[in-house]
Amino acid sequence: MKARAEVRPEIWLALASVGGSFLVYLPFLRDMAPVYRFWDGPNYLTVARTLYEIRPDNPLLAYVYNVRFFASYLPFYPLSVRAFAFVGYERALLVVSILAATVAVQLFYRLARDVWKLPSPGFLSLVFLFLPPRWLLYRSTGATESLYIAATLAAVLAFEKAKVGRASLAAALAALTRISGLMLAPAFGIVLLARRRWRSIPWLLLIPGGLFGYFLFCAARFGDFYAYFTPHGEKLARFLPFGFLPVLFEKGLYHQVEFHILLALVYAVGTARLKPFPVIFSYSIFELGLHLCLSTEDWSRYFLSMAPFALIVGYRDLIDTKAFRWMFPVFAALSVYYAWGVIPLNGCRADIYLDLLSHLGLTPAS
Repeated sequence: MKARAEVRPEIWLALASVGGSFLVYLPFLRDMAPVYRFWDGPNYLTVARTLYEIRPDNPLLAYVYNVRFFASYLPFYPLSVRAFAFVGYERALLVVSILAATVAVQLFYRLARDVWKLPSPGFLSLVFLFLPPRWLLYRSTGATESLYIAATLAAVLAFEKAKVGRASLAAALAALTRISGLMLAPAFGIVLLARRRWRSIPWLLLIPGGLFGYFLFCAARFGDFYAYFTPHGEKLARFLPFGFLPVLFEKGLYHQVEFHILLALVYAVGTARLKPFPVIFSYSIFELGLHLCLSTEDWSRYFLSMAPFALIVGYRDLIDTKAFRWMFPVFAALSVYYAWGVIPLNGCRADIYLDLLSHLGLTPAS
């Protein structure tokens, strides 16, 4: 009976993970094409199908113009999609995201319960599935976020259990999903130095090692070792904190300036509240520093790499209150509503997407 009681929260969390994505799909069940077309799904679909063999007549080049653009799509997610292609490539985009999100919430629950010793680990894990709204959106579409978060949480869990080799391998997979996974290397390194575990430090070379191998592949496939960085030139143009805010003022988007300042404040305060947890505190510091310096208006997406830590663990005492519990169902419903509104507005054009499927030798999934 005791073993069953221990397993129940994990079952409920798995159901909540899958159920949350099902709610996102609800308006699209008769026609899932808008979900499949949602960016960056078509780009990852192309990479998964072609393994970076991009022909010059690929319909998506109407958007990106240069085949080297696809080098910016790191391989772990598209290779995972290819592994599940037996269900159909389009469906595999969603299957990988849903499975990874379900694994991620299990890992978060184990960390909250066994490592961080947080009160109400089950409720905090449930909130993790819906906060922030953009996380629900991307863990339900063809995107890297859920796979990245799962790999990151696996790395943190292994590291907390003193399995530095396994932690470094999981971190390497995170870095091969989103390059910000590299921040796990200095985060782990600082903790190992503080704990005087000198002999474990060489394991951390695995983390950039995978990316180095991918860059060698880019040199062979695209003729450019640094092909990954080519499409990100604008983001690195003003590499200093809040460096892109003047651009928003120039465009008259002063409301967005206020939003980004408040967003940075929320994440910075949440990160500061992680001091009792040195591993995720160190990681979140490096993530926050990196992304504050990137010249992009998409902070709300980039910050998702540290959202489970800065937002959930950082504000754990505020979330685990009676008031928040009453408000949470409304917030979760608004997160679903947000996804419903965004999906039809940010997708590949329908005719180009159909041409892409034909180009890739695929037929539309029902």
